[in-house]
Amino acid sequence: MPEGDDRSRGGFRDRSGWRMRFALAWCVLLALTAAASLLLGGFSTAPGVILAGAAAGELVLAVASSLLLERTVFRHVERLRNAVAQDTDGPLPPVKGPMAPLAEAISARQERSVATLREAIRDREERLAQVERLRRVLEETRTNLESNVQYLRTMAEVSTVIAGTLDPEELYRILPERVMAKLGLNDFCIMLYSWETKRLVAKSVSTANGETMPEFTLAPGEGVAGKVFTTGEPAWIPDVRSSPDFLHYGGRRTDVLSFMCVPLVSKGRNIGVLMLNHPEPNAFEPELLPTMRVLASYLAIAIENAEMFGLVKSLSEKDSLTLLYNHGAFHEKLAIELERANRYARPVAVIMLDLDSFKEINDRYGHTTGDRVLALVAGALGAHLRKTDIAARYGGDEFAVILPETDLSSAAVIAERIAEGISSVRLDIGGESVISFTASIGYASCGYDAPGRGEILDTADRLMYESKRRGPGGVLGIQI
Repeated sequence: MPEGDDRSRGGFRDRSGWRMRFALAWCVLLALTAAASLLLGGFSTAPGVILAGAAAGELVLAVASSLLLERTVFRHVERLRNAVAQDTDGPLPPVKGPMAPLAEAISARQERSVATLREAIRDREERLAQVERLRRVLEETRTNLESNVQYLRTMAEVSTVIAGTLDPEELYRILPERVMAKLGLNDFCIMLYSWETKRLVAKSVSTANGETMPEFTLAPGEGVAGKVFTTGEPAWIPDVRSSPDFLHYGGRRTDVLSFMCVPLVSKGRNIGVLMLNHPEPNAFEPELLPTMRVLASYLAIAIENAEMFGLVKSLSEKDSLTLLYNHGAFHEKLAIELERANRYARPVAVIMLDLDSFKEINDRYGHTTGDRVLALVAGALGAHLRKTDIAARYGGDEFAVILPETDLSSAAVIAERIAEGISSVRLDIGGESVISFTASIGYASCGYDAPGRGEILDTADRLMYESKRRGPGGVLGIQI
């Protein structure tokens, strides 16, 4: 063992060092005894003889003690030193004789040290395991936080898009690309309850392959979606083949295998359903259901707001008495139709009409009767116009009509029909009194490239007054 080794510094050195010191000590003692014997006369004197015998005894004692120490001390010390130096976990070798207590003490201390070391190692390993578990928990927490942040960011973007749209048609148009696609959902259907038909009607439909789906309706309680609407409870069907209630959209979507449906609830009232489809089974995770419920709440509020805004806008554009467009809305519609006619190279026509002797009716029978007359005129217009035609109460007893894609001959037919329809109206005001009335009509038609197309309304208005001057119930028209 090198003298610089850590184990030799605090333990036992090589036994040859002990023997050398032991032999030197005896040699010094023998030399001193022999020197004393010589000084006293050697074997010639009694003291010299005694010292010489003492020296011989010392030699014998040195040899005997060296052998005894070698067998009882040095050899066992060397074994203990080697055992400790080997750094083994096992017990020390057995030692007999005077070194046995020391060996036992060393062995006991070594066992305590090993036990303490093992405990320290176990504690360190446990701490390392705890640190690793904590690291994994922190990593999972970080991942969840990132996922939640991304989810919140996406929902915020989606809600901003939804909340920023007040036009119902625009809302349904942007839902596929700017809302559902943002969430990775490209196959969905939104159905709203119609109070007129008492059925759920598809308002926004998008399929994974981009194909259009024929319109369809559902009665409340019919199929899975109908039950979701009536109960207000969402439905998640991993495989629709296990659900006999799933109707495959009236047989139109036999490719759907995974289905999820959540109610659209606004102010505590179910207004429709949001449905998700997928052509593979088990495509929707359970965690998607809460997300869809949140999205459905946003959609329900946005849809109601948009429809309310549409209603308010419609009321603001309509005349409260006749429910026809008012003066301002008429001019907006006319500008749109003139621009559309120019874009698609189509003709457009305008009719202006004014009731004859309406002031006399008001003066004689009162304004309430006059209001009834105006309402009857609005009804006559609605009965003799096409769905694409736009009628308005222009002001007082004047009415205006826009006829998209209508040439002069067609406008003449419609104008004559309106004049005849108004003249045939009869208003019973009680007793034997019945009111009839007529309207003077002027109309104009123009091509998309006509130079005076911007004056079409003024032209029709001028012809209307010209017709009134010629006599009640007249109809005049012109091509611009």
